[in-house]
Amino acid sequence: MGNPQAGGDTVAPTAHPARRRRSIPLTAFFGAWAVLFALMTAWVFATPPSASPDEPAHIVRAASVVRGELVGTPSQSGHIVTVPRYIAESHAVTCFAFNPAVTANCAFTPSADPWPSVEAPTTAGLYNPLYYAVVGLPSLVFHDAGGIYAMRILSALLTTLFAALAFAIVFTMRNRRMPLLAFAVAVTPMLLFLGGSVNPSAVEATATLAVFCGMLAITLSPDPARLTGRAVVVMAGAVVAVNSRGLSPLWVALALVIPLLLLTDRDALVALLRRRAVIVLIAVVAAGTIAAGLWTVGTNSLANAIEHPDQALSFPGIGSSPLVGFQKVFIGTIGYSQGLVGLFGWLDTPAPDVVLYLWGLAIGAIAVGAVVVLRRRRLLVAWLLVAAFLLCPALVQAAYIHGGGMIWQGRYNLPLFLCLVVGLAALLGDTAFVRASYAWRRIAVIVVVGAAGAQFWAFEATLRRYAVGSNGSMRTYLFGQPAWAPPGGVWLWLAVFAVLLVAAAALLLHVSAWSRQPEEVVDAVAASPALEEEQPRRQDEALQQPEAQQEPQPSLTPAGTGL
Repeated sequence: MGNPQAGGDTVAPTAHPARRRRSIPLTAFFGAWAVLFALMTAWVFATPPSASPDEPAHIVRAASVVRGELVGTPSQSGHIVTVPRYIAESHAVTCFAFNPAVTANCAFTPSADPWPSVEAPTTAGLYNPLYYAVVGLPSLVFHDAGGIYAMRILSALLTTLFAALAFAIVFTMRNRRMPLLAFAVAVTPMLLFLGGSVNPSAVEATATLAVFCGMLAITLSPDPARLTGRAVVVMAGAVVAVNSRGLSPLWVALALVIPLLLLTDRDALVALLRRRAVIVLIAVVAAGTIAAGLWTVGTNSLANAIEHPDQALSFPGIGSSPLVGFQKVFIGTIGYSQGLVGLFGWLDTPAPDVVLYLWGLAIGAIAVGAVVVLRRRRLLVAWLLVAAFLLCPALVQAAYIHGGGMIWQGRYNLPLFLCLVVGLAALLGDTAFVRASYAWRRIAVIVVVGAAGAQFWAFEATLRRYAVGSNGSMRTYLFGQPAWAPPGGVWLWLAVFAVLLVAAAALLLHVSAWSRQPEEVVDAVAASPALEEEQPRRQDEALQQPEAQQEPQPSLTPAGTGL
């Protein structure tokens, strides 16, 4: 990207201070939001109603919360709440759950009058109401099953909002090529699937990623002119994330603290903590976390199964020692990780093996590269990210198993997975092979094309499973009359998803491989052996220097990006 007349890169003039000081590059933000939302919307319609984990319970919960019923009446089947009949009927269309050979064409006839209020159970009755208060809004407007699709779309809009904010924050970083490319690995088919359903897991994951990317940008690529905008993203992501699920405060705490270890000494940390934007950030995040804690403690939602096993759902392993829970989850890390890449439906429809292998290869390459190449503080932070990803699930299960049994699912670790992939890539962002243009472009093409192909295969296989069953005929699926089809038919959504993937791949390759990034223009010192010693010094100076004393710097990004 450069001057179209000269054919080379140019430095934007200083006559546009507003553009230079903008904290979020609007083109990158809205472009990422539009592409991710479109991809997630395809999953919204390609997935039958009630076909994601516990979705009927979440649908009922959202419709009840938005009507002011925050808890409901406890019962053996969950909390009883009052919702429209079509919402309650979402429980009746799960004939395919846990049986991949059964199509989504359940033998159920919706009521002729779907709007009257009825009682319905929800096993999510004690969950934090923030997510449900937003996602449940369409149920106030729609008087039939279309309201469920509208709830899904709103959930996808919220999920992709934070993913796009994370992407835009990374776009402002000095060494951004590799972490931008890492979004092709971080945005797994499972994330798109969960984001296209009524389930707080995807919002929790992307909001936590926005927190983590904001903190990485503050420490890895400090810029006083952008500090306020980055702090706002961190605040918004943290407040939403901690109020998503019971374990969310743990993930957010790690996302906030681990990047701070990149600061080289205490003076740099103190200088950062004294900034007005950071003080406000701490206050707002603390208030949001206290609110989440009050809800969790007040409802006893997180410890209910531990303290009252008789009131909990029955899971295997109840009464076992914490060591058993830790061992099973830790040893089974690879198996549980299937739920991070692709384990669709009610955890009964795995992505094709090749999809899982490709993602495993990409994740392994990033992790091994980080351990081999990084040094000093960057290596320490990399190891902490890996350790958190591996140990936190096992520790949570160890604390829970005696009273609640084996409850862990791979998708619960999505927040740390996203932080791990993007974080390791950001730490590797200024390595030599990234700067070798031809080699880097080949790597980027391989990653993006491989990820796009795997995304399509996972989407097609899941849609086929619901249309004709896992053992159904491909001929019937594509050219016959499948037992179930999404609105508009199978071919429509296969074509739409393919076109969207091509557009997403082209845009990601453009920003991560073909466009010149700022350090290629002015940061020649980054290629020297003294990088590890020089970069922290510049970071400390940027953090300690008051914003008012910062000399204006020219915009180093191409015109039109909104930086």
